[in-house]
Amino acid sequence: MKKKILMPLLIIIVLAGSIASCKKNLIEKPFSSLAPVTIFTDETGLKQATLGVYQSWTSTFFTLNNRYGNIFDVLYRFTLSETGHQYATAGVYGTAFMDPYTSFAETPQTTAGAVVWQRLYFTISAANAVIANAGKAVSADKADVYIAEAKVNRANAYFFLVRSFGDVPLIKNEISSLSQSEEIFAPRSPALDVYNFIVEDLKFAEQKLPNTWTSADAGRVTAGSAKSLLGKVYLTMAGKPLSKKENVQLAIDKLKEVVNAEATYNYGLLDDFTAIFSTSNKHSKEIVLSFGHFYSSSHIDDNLNPFFVGLDGIDPSGGQCSFGMTYKFYKLFENNDKRRDFTAVERYRYLTNGDSLIYDPATFHYINKRTGLPSFNTNIKYGVGFGKYSRDARPAGSLPWSYSDDLIELRYADVLLIYAEALNEAGLTNEALIPLNRVRLRAGTTAYTVISQDDLRQKIRQERRLELIGEGTTVFDIRRWGTLQTEIAAMSPDQIINGALPPYSAKLELYPIPQVEIDANPKLIQNTGW
Repeated sequence: MKKKILMPLLIIIVLAGSIASCKKNLIEKPFSSLAPVTIFTDETGLKQATLGVYQSWTSTFFTLNNRYGNIFDVLYRFTLSETGHQYATAGVYGTAFMDPYTSFAETPQTTAGAVVWQRLYFTISAANAVIANAGKAVSADKADVYIAEAKVNRANAYFFLVRSFGDVPLIKNEISSLSQSEEIFAPRSPALDVYNFIVEDLKFAEQKLPNTWTSADAGRVTAGSAKSLLGKVYLTMAGKPLSKKENVQLAIDKLKEVVNAEATYNYGLLDDFTAIFSTSNKHSKEIVLSFGHFYSSSHIDDNLNPFFVGLDGIDPSGGQCSFGMTYKFYKLFENNDKRRDFTAVERYRYLTNGDSLIYDPATFHYINKRTGLPSFNTNIKYGVGFGKYSRDARPAGSLPWSYSDDLIELRYADVLLIYAEALNEAGLTNEALIPLNRVRLRAGTTAYTVISQDDLRQKIRQERRLELIGEGTTVFDIRRWGTLQTEIAAMSPDQIINGALPPYSAKLELYPIPQVEIDANPKLIQNTGW
């Protein structure tokens, strides 16, 4: 049993040598034969190991023996962060990988939680290996930069874990021996301890990382990445369940450092909202943190989300759309909002045959304009398709689900909106309008003028949905706002395939700890109610 649990923590020593592609055209080279004593002897090996931490978010080698997760974890991270709210519903082919989270019917045995848990601890293990060994390869000053990169990745992994599951095991050190049973079988640490550890990592990183990298290293985290993520962590801590209201000011102070010096970090909003998601524009000034996806002969399984989440026929490759948005969400957009028809695709031309499809909210189906008949799965009610991906075809020769769209974790519009939210929560409503209106004006909508704090709070929350739906924010926003009960009350039977709406339960504020992890670690206990 111990070997089984230790394995995902040890194989990172092998994987750490795999070069991650921070550049879209960088070809991977395998370093799987290198031992730790070889990897961490010089800066070349250390850099390979550090880039391996980035690759740990996307590596297909992670499918080893099907024990440590699989390539679907990218899709399942979408599931955990973007389904189960009043605007999420079935895609044109049902809910597939979004089940049972769309209807709050998950259990400790459900696949998504287990796969995501395993992937994120895999990344934490990769980061811990670099942090423990960097000083063996280079001088302390040089080592600090690599350590800082690893700490940002580790903090981001723990941030997803603690928001998803609450108290989680806090593995702070590299595990390289079976004798480290206290960490191999670590109990769950209180969520506050996990958050404080995240803060420590990011505070270290913001001091040690460069403000920018050269184009050859585009995609690596910067001081701006660390500060931005830290600001978001502070604001999250200010909300439910920790309710550390004093952290609102910490969020303001940290985000102000980024916003007031955005040129220093080369941040800003792109003029064209759709350009953010183009595969030819991966490291634009709007991207604060992302992980590279690229198809190659050695990386044949890539970002699955455009295939399983994106709308079928909106690009030349087709797809199996299993995520939709209610027509009620589509109607939230103002008519002149440039984001609307790119995000929630009410009508489009099906590229493989040229037919025009128009969504009919009365029947919950796309209607073929030429034939007048409903399209796709007519046995279910489904929603408006999600279009927030590149419209490029998948690479030639790749598998049907292999797209090269990067996984965007944090972008500058999100930074501006959390800054606006923090300012408003501190009573600085007039100041909050400035970053909020930057996002709105880019979208082509009208700027808000002076309104009450309560009214602006609701407008900021709505703006986050309009701007960021599908980008890993929706469920976590709902949880920190404490509005899940309201979300469930606003749901309609039409958006659940079996028509069964669950009653609100406090247990739904967290996902259950995966049963496979409880079975493997006797010190783990289940979340209340599960």
